[in-house]
Amino acid sequence: MSELPYIPSEEDYFLSIEDMINQIAQGIANAQRNLDEQAIELQKKIFTDPELRSLRDAGIQATWYRIPEVTATIKVTITSHTEGEESGSKTTPFLFLSPYNATYKNSFELDYQGISEMSFKIVPVPQPISASSTSVPNVIGKLKVEAEKALRLAGLVLGNVTEEVSGVTPGKVIKQYPEQNFSAIIGSSVDLVVSKKE
Repeated sequence: MSELPYIPSEEDYFLSIEDMINQIAQGIANAQRNLDEQAIELQKKIFTDPELRSLRDAGIQATWYRIPEVTATIKVTITSHTEGEESGSKTTPFLFLSPYNATYKNSFELDYQGISEMSFKIVPVPQPISASSTSVPNVIGKLKVEAEKALRLAGLVLGNVTEEVSGVTPGKVIKQYPEQNFSAIIGSSVDLVVSKKE
């Protein structure tokens, strides 16, 4: 026996005003988060991938994209529903919205409703002081142990350590990636090049 097709009810079409705005705002937030996550992944690769060292040496960072603002204009039908005590001494009106389209128009006939245009704008606000980034300290000239401690205090971790022949005292840092004052994500790594004898 085949199942009967589902026939939508009025409740399937309606949302409260706050639910509609929340759903649109959540979609925008998810899109922005995806853009941010892609930029973070690329920045991590620049920090850690040996094949991208030339980009790191040139001071190139990942590009960050931002959704500056979103203006929504939606044609809706507005339905008023009142709930309260049967005596009528106290009632509370509720407004519900439904996107207006041909399917909805042909499916229902409701009183006290009209076609309206609902407009609202979602804009970014200045970010609060963020604890998610930190400035890379200058560890050149320090011993490896001292450099690692300085990085740890800045919220960073020691990355790859390589050696290079140099006239500097063996065991001291002669290069670092990223360089000092670079804005890095807390928890990211810093690669060091340490001096060694010929």
